[in-house]
Parts: sequence; C-alpha cells; structure tokens
Amino acid sequence: MLLNEVHHRVKNNLQVITSLLNLQANNVDDPRVRDILNESQNRVRAMALTHQLLYERKDFSRMDLGDYLDRLAQLLRGAYRSSASGVELQLERPGQPVYLDLERAIPCGLVVNELVTNAFKHAFPAQRTGIITISLHSCDERLTLGVRDNGVGLPAGFDFDTVKSLGLQLVPLLIDQLHGELQMVRDGGASYLITFPAVLPARGTT
Repeated sequence: MLLNEVHHRVKNNLQVITSLLNLQANNVDDPRVRDILNESQNRVRAMALTHQLLYERKDFSRMDLGDYLDRLAQLLRGAYRSSASGVELQLERPGQPVYLDLERAIPCGLVVNELVTNAFKHAFPAQRTGIITISLHSCDERLTLGVRDNGVGLPAGFDFDTVKSLGLQLVPLLIDQLHGELQMVRDGGASYLITFPAVLPARGTT
C-alpha cells in the first residue's frame, strides 16, 4: 500500500511539472525556446507514465515493456499531431508480455522518447509524409528495442559524440543505464537498434 501511494504521488508531482512547463511554453514568443520547453515536457511525461503504469498494475518490481511503449507512442503521437500530421507512428510488439525491471524502465522510455522526437523533428522536412516505427523483440534472454523511419536519413558523419542536441547527447548515457549496445543503420532512412539483457544479474554476482 505504501509503494502504491508513493508511485501515485510521484506521478501526480510529475504531472504538475508537466503542466508548469506547458504554461511556460504557452507564454514564450521565441519558437526555439517553446520547442525546448515542449521537449522537456515530453521527457517528464515519459517518466510519469512509468509511475502511472506501476500504480495501475500494482506490480512494483517490473513492467510490461510492450504496454509502456504502447502508451508512450500515444503520448508522442499527440505531441506531434499538429506539427507532423503526415507522419505515422507505429509500434511492433510481441504478442506475449515482455517484462523489464523498474531500474531500467525510465531510461528505456527516455531513449525511445529522444529517438522518436528526433525523427519527428528532422526525418521529414518540408511537410514530407512517412512512418516512424518503434519495435520490441525478445530472443535468448536479450531484448532488442528499435526506432526506425523512412525519412531523409542521417547526415554524413553523424556521431552521438559530436551532436549538439541535448536529446541526442542523452542517448548514449541512457543506453549505458540499460547495459545495452547501440547499432545504427543508414539505409533508406535512419534505424537504431538497442540490444540489452532482459534481466540484470543480481548485485554481487559474477
């Protein structure tokens, strides 16, 4: 009961922060600053969603990653419905539940948020239409999380170590928290594949 109440209160506090960011964004004239505030709002929403699902499911040790990605995709569709109306966001998930420990649920949600946000902003310039796909696969006790699009592709020489965007600078740090590995593919768009263990070894074991 205590854990249930804690997650409920954390979720409510994060929603207050989201509302404050929204109010601030609505009172800013500079479009660049407004975009920064909206992106921060999406990050807080991704974290709040973790606590919302834990509160709803009453399981405080793990999360069905497919359900989480489904709800996150709905939030991101809503956030970019007006600015990228010709871009479709899809989710490919297994038929069976795929569980992830609570420790890595938030980094997982944030890395998807950053990659999908980047695709919405840069993969389809000049009102191009296209598709962004979030995918989740499980095999041999490892999970593969993918974000791909059929947009204009990554620029030549793209490197996470040299990008200036805060969101993309966060991606390698978040992947480290997942204990994962990143593979990028430049073929008819951009594709990111993140592979990480389904279950982390217990602390103190080798």
